[in-house]
Amino acid sequence: MTDNASIPGLILSGGGARAAYQVGVLKAVSEILEQPEQSPFRIVSGTSAGAINSCAVAEHSHRFDEGIKRLEQIWINLTPEQVYHTKLSQLLGNAFRWFWNIIRPASQLKKPLALLDNEPLRGLLTKAIRFDDIRDNINNGHLDAACITAYNYNTGDSVSFFQGLPDLVEWQRFRRFGKAEDLTMSHLMGSIAIPMIFPSEPINDIHFGDGSMRFLTPLSPTLHLGANKLFVVTVEPLRGEVDHKIKIPSIGDISGHLLDSIFIDSLESDIERMMRVNELLAHIPERDIVREQLTLKQVDTFIISPSIDPMELAGQYFKNLPRGLRFFFKRIGVDDENGESILSYLLFDKSFTSDLIELGYQDAMKQKHNILDFFDYEPSSQED
Repeated sequence: MTDNASIPGLILSGGGARAAYQVGVLKAVSEILEQPEQSPFRIVSGTSAGAINSCAVAEHSHRFDEGIKRLEQIWINLTPEQVYHTKLSQLLGNAFRWFWNIIRPASQLKKPLALLDNEPLRGLLTKAIRFDDIRDNINNGHLDAACITAYNYNTGDSVSFFQGLPDLVEWQRFRRFGKAEDLTMSHLMGSIAIPMIFPSEPINDIHFGDGSMRFLTPLSPTLHLGANKLFVVTVEPLRGEVDHKIKIPSIGDISGHLLDSIFIDSLESDIERMMRVNELLAHIPERDIVREQLTLKQVDTFIISPSIDPMELAGQYFKNLPRGLRFFFKRIGVDDENGESILSYLLFDKSFTSDLIELGYQDAMKQKHNILDFFDYEPSSQED
């Protein structure tokens, strides 16, 4: 590739069940680009639930349209039982272990503490994602790099594990690292290990948690790996603060805000920072000596986010959850009218995820011309 070659990078943020929205956007991209066999993304990067979708895209870089269809089938048939154990006895047992450790802390835990056991999700992903295909796609020129970010509980650092072309180099910045490794299920399970909710995952004998924690610059790994254009799919509307009229916050309300701060705030801040850099550089002439001395560069970026807040949709599907799970959630203040924020992260219900996929598809189709411009793609038919 020449220096002027277009190298699009895909960035998929975390967000639990909300990540179904990203599948709808990718479905629309495939349709807008007329069901391409080759993936339009040379570099894919994902965090938490977004890492699941990014791995699926990387795995199917040589069969993009087919890969998106398979990914959609996973999400539209998803049930809570496929993600975590939902029997009341198991839920209460996990909660008891958690609180017992607070009362009588052990010097050494036998296994990670978590409110939910997501071992069923490991089984589902083991069948759904073939990591060997990611390596094959890199070797065959269909993909430049794939990246999964996780949080190192030992050091408190954000680590972006990447697998890609041989000339890609590792990087080190304050509290964040890029490390070259062949991606595995452990990297993926580590990235989706929501703190306190899902258990941490050992990678090379070090326990890792959700990659959205302390991930201050979510756009940077894709740029480090060589992308010069960014296609970013978030799972939260990019807008100002909204008053949800909570009088006294319950545990569910507080937990929802904590997850918002983990999954949403850093990405929004990084997007705002990048936009300001682009605006600054746009006012400096290209041949200006000041611009030549700057290490900054403009990055063509397409950002798409939900037109409807997923938490506004979540409450109506609370009744679809297994009885034991409903009982458990109600104990922490989550039901069909309260705690919608945390519910929208953990509501792995096919009705909810299907709605989010449709929302993502419709939002992206409304941006059809902008998406065509981003990929510099000329459709064979000029009809809308």
